[in-house]
Amino acid sequence: MTGDAVALDVAAEAEEITAALRALAPEPTVVPMIRTSRPFHGARVGDLRRTAAGWRRRHRRAGPAQVAELADRLWHAGIREEQLVACFLLAGDTAALAATDPARVRHWTALLDNWETTDQLGMNVLGPLVALDPGRRFGLLEALAGDADPWARRLALVACTHLARTDDAAALWPRVAGLLLALAADREAALPKAGSWVLRSWLRPCPAEVAAFVDSHAARLPALAVRETRAKLATGTKRPPRHRTAPAGGRR
Repeated sequence: MTGDAVALDVAAEAEEITAALRALAPEPTVVPMIRTSRPFHGARVGDLRRTAAGWRRRHRRAGPAQVAELADRLWHAGIREEQLVACFLLAGDTAALAATDPARVRHWTALLDNWETTDQLGMNVLGPLVALDPGRRFGLLEALAGDADPWARRLALVACTHLARTDDAAALWPRVAGLLLALAADREAALPKAGSWVLRSWLRPCPAEVAAFVDSHAARLPALAVRETRAKLATGTKRPPRHRTAPAGGRR
């Protein structure tokens, strides 16, 4: 955003975005690919990204606080598409993200009930928000890891996948490792898959540390996370290497 912020009716802008999202709904309305109790229109994620990008292009002079307020209003509409557009608005605007109070995002977790919105919030908003001041804000992830809501716990892990791309990632690894151990026995909200994702993400900045961590705590960590991380180390993907069977009479 550039220049002085202009007057903006955030409520009206939110209503306009909602109308655009309803227009994207397929006919007939599709069954969601995810299990959720949240209302939805059925729009595709690519269309939601384009909706957010289009709004930013048309409102280049909107102030960071205004964009943050719009994202908050869209999220609390409680509808899948509005929530994802809220994430994409903040993901595309560093200043608006910086203007977002971490405590506000903490309250957003009350409306999480599926992996899609949880993961988009973690990757596009919470992870980048913590990355702006990891020393002070990582505690938010540790608090979420102890939350009674399993989706809040998953959110904490997903946010860590973004932190693996920060310049000071190596300094954060011990706290990430502690968070992984705190959730190692948790099987709700597909947390073993999220833990595997975190470990594989951190192989880039801290390969030796992650390998040693997995070896030391293999008995505590989810088997899926151990298997996929070791496969990533060996093959570059989360799939384990295939063992070829030698033909009868051939060399072994």
